[in-house]
Amino acid sequence: MRPEFGCQIHELIFDPNDAATAGIARRYVHEALLRWEPRISVLNVTANPDRNYPDRLVINVDYKLIATQERRNLVFPFYVIPGEG
Repeated sequence: MRPEFGCQIHELIFDPNDAATAGIARRYVHEALLRWEPRISVLNVTANPDRNYPDRLVINVDYKLIATQERRNLVFPFYVIPGEG
């Protein structure tokens, strides 16, 4: 029941898989984590087109759990629709 929850990354599904889209995706993910996930401290978010799969954008999140100070990493593949951008 929270339509604003999450991030706007779904808006990028028809965008070209390039550096500009990667930068926007990175910003969307970083802002959403800061807003919605108080249990972590975001250390870094990167987003890069996958050279082996032209329809995949790889988003890497480095973070630290606030309660334990344990560092973790999450890699998320985001798929764009090829040839639609």
